[in-house]
Amino acid sequence: LGSMILLVLLKAITFDLNRLQDGFLLSNCCAVMLNLSPHIADLHEYVAARLVSVTTSCFKRYATLVAENGGEPELEEGDLSTLLGMHGETCRTLLSLIKHSIRRKCLEKNIHLVYALLLEQRDIQKIYQYASLGDMSPISSLIDKANAIIQENGDGMSADQTLGQLKSHMAELKSYCIPEGLVSCDDSVASDASDLGNLTFTYEEESDPEVFFVPYVWDVIVGTLTTTTMEWSRTYIQVFPLNEDKEVEASALDNDTVGLGNSDAGKHDNTPDVV
Repeated sequence: LGSMILLVLLKAITFDLNRLQDGFLLSNCCAVMLNLSPHIADLHEYVAARLVSVTTSCFKRYATLVAENGGEPELEEGDLSTLLGMHGETCRTLLSLIKHSIRRKCLEKNIHLVYALLLEQRDIQKIYQYASLGDMSPISSLIDKANAIIQENGDGMSADQTLGQLKSHMAELKSYCIPEGLVSCDDSVASDASDLGNLTFTYEEESDPEVFFVPYVWDVIVGTLTTTTMEWSRTYIQVFPLNEDKEVEASALDNDTVGLGNSDAGKHDNTPDVV
């Protein structure tokens, strides 16, 4: 179930970045992922590969946007008003999730994620030069340690053989970032999620939330259906009025009011012209 939830969130984020570009939806998806990140364990092999793939794809787009911005990252972290900011925040969220998932406390249960990082290490290594995306040392140290283990036992192994080697050298993998003076992962406070910061997000709901959420969710549904192969016609969708339609109607009403005001003034103003 946990892998399925993560897969759905990855799909929602990908669709939002490519089609909707909705900052509100993205911020909520990122918050949910960060809330889940300290508890991720036993990731399915496909979801682990998908997590790394989405991360590298988002980074490539982020790198392109940074280049188009003169080599400068977004002005403020968390600013979702631009595509650059949206991709930057997504990259940081996904990388934080990966760092939580490869903590020594849960590394053995997420061995498929380690393997996925090895497969994509060339693209992952390109992220190291972007300081705006956070500290990459936990990921880089793990990749280096896993590469050393594989090279010691010979190249040319199959996927199953590689996973077997990683599992049999789990103690070495877990030691990749044990601080000096500690002899096991059980002695390290970093085995808990506290070393990666407090990533708990809470949602504060105002009174009458349906006033916002019903039109918003309906807009998302209509936007999704009208940008896919289903090709729904917006003019025939009448379940709820769309936000943009209401804005057009309000603008037209304001114009009519102004026009009426000018017309009334012309009809009832009998004051003679001053010569």
